Amino acid sequence: MSVTTKWILRKNKSSHLNASEYESLKSQIMQDLNLGKRTSEILINRGMTSVAETHRYLNPTLNDLHDPFLFDDMDKVVKRIAKAKESNEKICLYGDYDADGTTGVSILFSFLKSNGFNVSYFIPNRLITGYGLHIKPLQGLINAGVGLLITVDNGISANEQIDFCNQHNLDVIVTDHHECHGILPAAFGIINPKVPGSSYPFKELCGAGVAFKLVQALSDRLELVFDVQNAVECVALATVADLVPLQNENRSLVAMGLDYLNAKPQNPGLRALIEVSELTHLKAWHFGFVLGPKINAAGRLGEANHIIDLLTGTDPIKLMELAQFLSEENRKRQDLESTILEDALTQVVTRELNKDDIIIVVGENWHSGVIGIVASRIQEKYYNPVIVISVEDGVGKASCRSVEGFNIFAALQSCSDYFSSYGGHDQAAGFSIKAENLGPMIERIKEYGESVGIKKHLIKKIPYDASIEAGEITWELFNDCLHFEPCGLGNPGVQFVINRPEIVSMGTMGKDSNHLRLSLKNDIRGVGFGLGNFYQDQPELTVKDYQGVQILCRLDANEYRGRKTLQLLIKDIRRNPIWDSKTAMFLVKSIVRSENPELEVDFTVYDINLGDLCLQRQTIKRVYLLLKKKGKKGYSKHETNDKIRKND
Repeated sequence: MSVTTKWILRKNKSSHLNASEYESLKSQIMQDLNLGKRTSEILINRGMTSVAETHRYLNPTLNDLHDPFLFDDMDKVVKRIAKAKESNEKICLYGDYDADGTTGVSILFSFLKSNGFNVSYFIPNRLITGYGLHIKPLQGLINAGVGLLITVDNGISANEQIDFCNQHNLDVIVTDHHECHGILPAAFGIINPKVPGSSYPFKELCGAGVAFKLVQALSDRLELVFDVQNAVECVALATVADLVPLQNENRSLVAMGLDYLNAKPQNPGLRALIEVSELTHLKAWHFGFVLGPKINAAGRLGEANHIIDLLTGTDPIKLMELAQFLSEENRKRQDLESTILEDALTQVVTRELNKDDIIIVVGENWHSGVIGIVASRIQEKYYNPVIVISVEDGVGKASCRSVEGFNIFAALQSCSDYFSSYGGHDQAAGFSIKAENLGPMIERIKEYGESVGIKKHLIKKIPYDASIEAGEITWELFNDCLHFEPCGLGNPGVQFVINRPEIVSMGTMGKDSNHLRLSLKNDIRGVGFGLGNFYQDQPELTVKDYQGVQILCRLDANEYRGRKTLQLLIKDIRRNPIWDSKTAMFLVKSIVRSENPELEVDFTVYDINLGDLCLQRQTIKRVYLLLKKKGKKGYSKHETNDKIRKND
């Protein structure tokens, strides 16, 4: 079953600009920043409103970061931590076991330790303790004499556990970035940009980003030594790995982190991990798809402490051993994931779960550390919200992944009375539930989906920045696209639609023929991973028919045996809608029946390029009458052309 897609042109978000102002800003950007016309247009269409703002976007620096004291509780939090240093009070950092939480702990731990604080850390075992604060380990910390607990990437919903800490004279500072629901915990202080009414101007920091802001504040106010480069390298990785949008501060931190790591890496653990991964020049996607999974693998398999050792250690031999260990753990995770994914997809197919608006699969004793990745894989395949539940000893643990426009966290809130615990974001969440509550929970969450009109969100919207001609595919345009790096969630790579690609050959490749390959007339080649079914499903495609094909793609550089060539990464491909018989008939009927057809036909719904409809109304009317006269048999294209010409 192929995913239904809709191509969306990025609209000019600078709606206050009239045509004259738009052209004026474009000219200023081109002149002052020495950029091309196409690049300047795309920048404005992505929201740039001034030359100064555009310069900041293209050249991010530390000066772009917001004042950490804009967090409402930051001042008193800094004073409380300073007091702990004065009295040599024991501080414990209580982190999460994923790449975001462990990296955040590493940043904060390195800073406090190097500046003489009495600090330790605790990372819960995903397979034993589970996510967030729990009474048993908290009691252990209290017994050990800890006087100040600082959470990293968790704690915003731990009301009961923080009340327990307060009863035992353990002050808690919460640093988190997750959504706030219900009454906030009675912590000494909360540093979370999503706290209702927060003065902090950027809401999308990851957990490590929030920890970084705390370190910024401590170093500024207490005049302590802060290895900024080391911290930025770490937070850059966590930002991409945790799938927060690469906008505002996040984009600045990732851009600077990449610059540092590609020039002269400061963090020896990251250096070792990069070497083990055989990477030479890092891009943002390496954080998400190469380094991040190695970091996450340890946490998923219950070995998260090794990540702290890697990111805070200094012995090069031990760090290389740790990096190789994490790489091996990731291979184990991949094998485990593959087995569970196969079981889950079999369940989807045999029970036809893909016909449901929300795909929910339940398995016995599936490894809870990888069900989140399995949920992501199923979501990518079908483009539905997905919930994967593993039941063990009467308790279900679940990971959820959603689609744009459908808030899975809100969906969980609608049936929260069934959960033992739950939390997350609008696009990713998780919960624990007693097995006997699974049936009614599933029914209610499906009802919630229907009540908010989930079906309208099940069409995958693919944005593109401009329509170009095949002749515009040049190295100059490729280099212009590099201005938008680092790219990722919230700041995607530049994408183009080519309406009339001059395709000379097309076919499939790969073991299962599931990838598409094609060649254009100008010797440009293209590859579409996972798009092989387009060619397989249309056996009538011939070289002559390729003129009805449109592609949505990115420009990419391919290097093979020392030769660098320009190629297209095809993100989606389709027949032009006017070549589809049903769409064509709809258009013909609408145009024939109306004296002002443009008002009748919503071309945007059908993604019709008006330039492809270079036909006179009278011509279309004649075609319609001919088809009506012939009935179901129809005419060949040549017959139709001959008869139209005879009537002209």
